[in-house]
Amino acid sequence: MGKTFRSTLVGCAAIASLMLTGCAGSSNASAPVDGTVPKVATKAPGILNIGVDLTYPPYDMLQDGKPAGFDVEFMNAVANNLGLKASFTDTRFAQIVAGIKSNRYDVIASTLYISAARSKEVDFVPYFQTGNSIISLADGDKYVTAQDLCGKSVGVVTATVIADIMPHAESDKCKENGKGPITVKEFPTDPEATQALLAHQVDAQMTDGAVAKIAVEKSRKRLVLSSQELIYPIAVGIGVSKGNAEMQDAVAGAIETMKADGSYKDLLAKYNLEPVDPEVLKESLNRK
Repeated sequence: MGKTFRSTLVGCAAIASLMLTGCAGSSNASAPVDGTVPKVATKAPGILNIGVDLTYPPYDMLQDGKPAGFDVEFMNAVANNLGLKASFTDTRFAQIVAGIKSNRYDVIASTLYISAARSKEVDFVPYFQTGNSIISLADGDKYVTAQDLCGKSVGVVTATVIADIMPHAESDKCKENGKGPITVKEFPTDPEATQALLAHQVDAQMTDGAVAKIAVEKSRKRLVLSSQELIYPIAVGIGVSKGNAEMQDAVAGAIETMKADGSYKDLLAKYNLEPVDPEVLKESLNRK
């Protein structure tokens, strides 16, 4: 998926510990953990309730009426390591942070990009990194970089980081280069943004690299991935309620166990994802 960012697990863990760890709908549950004492208190005893937007394949989706995708597999493993049963509450992305602030679930695991603004709303446990790709019409202009979108309209998902970057920081660069600003059109889900592109309602679509790849593969050759490397590489975090250091540390510990037994590496490889690079994490935390 374009330019890669690699780091040692030790380096990533050290940065995450220093910067992000604590100081001291519909739902569907996974199989219970037998004979195990939970390692952390949750809202419902024995259950780790996870807020997720199940409209975001390959990360979060419904298959045969059941939650599936990377985040679901990952959180099933986390819950298992914590001696808990995972339960998933389907929530649209624009409301997902509000949901944890109103105590609807214990954690968020829905490809939630880490940013300075979001770090004021929730505490994070970094678990992988990704970036964005541009989708263009196969029979239209091909946009390779974010600056190629100056003066164009772009479809994105509501409340995402790029929905803020492109009309502001990126458009400021456009103006500095004597170009028009980027017009961002927001949609509740990626499939709706893709349909808008196919209907010529926007000039391009920008979304997560893995999501973009799936959209192009399903388009019957009507769309192409026109960008050549990941744009705005960014760390992704599991969100917990502000100040809930117990949950934050428990989730971080479960991930360290997954790293030690190899399941972390295997799961990221399955979905063509990468561990968090410390420099990308720092940049993400500084990104508005």
